[in-house]
Amino acid sequence: MSAAEFASLRSGMSYSEAVAIIGGPGELMSESDIAGYNTRMYQWDGEGGFGANANAMFQNDELVNKAQFGLE
Repeated sequence: MSAAEFASLRSGMSYSEAVAIIGGPGELMSESDIAGYNTRMYQWDGEGGFGANANAMFQNDELVNKAQFGLE
């Protein structure tokens, strides 16, 4: 994932919309189903220096949080 792709991710978008922007699926890192909320955390390798990566959390298939390290 590039820094520009990361910046294009917006709260409320679906996982499939995020994948279309990024150009590939993320690695599912965790998943939980609690009180009617399905929460999934995905990670992508990043373009940039060693260890560059990004992750995104989707709750009921809506982006609710994102973070990145070292993207270029």
